[in-house]
Amino acid sequence: MLSLTGDILNWLAAGVVFPLMFLPMAALLARSKHSALILFSIIATVVLAGVAFARLAPVLSVTPSMTQIGVFFLFAVILSALTFTSGGARPIIARLSPMIEKIVSASARAVMWLLLAMALIQFGIVVLRYVFGINYIFMQESITYMHGAVFLLAAGYALLTDDHVRVDIFYRGAPAKRKALIDFLGTYFLLFPVCLLLLWTASPYVANSWAVGESSPEASGIAGVFILKSLIPAFAILLAMAGFNIAANAGDAMRGRA
Repeated sequence: MLSLTGDILNWLAAGVVFPLMFLPMAALLARSKHSALILFSIIATVVLAGVAFARLAPVLSVTPSMTQIGVFFLFAVILSALTFTSGGARPIIARLSPMIEKIVSASARAVMWLLLAMALIQFGIVVLRYVFGINYIFMQESITYMHGAVFLLAAGYALLTDDHVRVDIFYRGAPAKRKALIDFLGTYFLLFPVCLLLLWTASPYVANSWAVGESSPEASGIAGVFILKSLIPAFAILLAMAGFNIAANAGDAMRGRA
């Protein structure tokens, strides 16, 4: 059952999240219904390039089957058809962007209260250890769990609101359209590939942890390491969702739209 659930989630991430990433690019390259054809061409090119790379790199031990390739193209056809019937990529982006922003923002607001909990629990750990000589392993491990949740689930929001640490030389003083171009290219050539790589490499890692019900090595620790590891693919998906909105806004800026 766990294996089937994991496969379904992987296919949803690969078949739905992956094609949606190219909507802002299709909206930038073509207008109205022509963007549907551009979208399908982009997805097909990327999928075929990935298959060729996998076949030419046997060290990766990844050989996509015809069924897997067919599923990718099926999702691409469905999304392209929806784009065509909606009048282009821009109407779909206009509907998706507010939803994505709400999801990314809600995940950050949900975990921000963990910062207060972390401070209170850490204070309690110090008092218990140095005043009463008592030590609870599960309290110490809870700090790690909460810190991981805050970092991984709020990273997409920090990227979306540009609140992350930025070290730049040329970007800050660049014109608005050049900034948009940097954001657009950076999203497609740096952010999205890293998100896909995280999903690809983390899937078996998380699946194995769920299969054995991985828990703390300490007897009195928290029996939920598999839950903590599940935050890794969640981090990649939230980051990709934030990147979708950044690419969409950058595309609008390059086309001279507000």
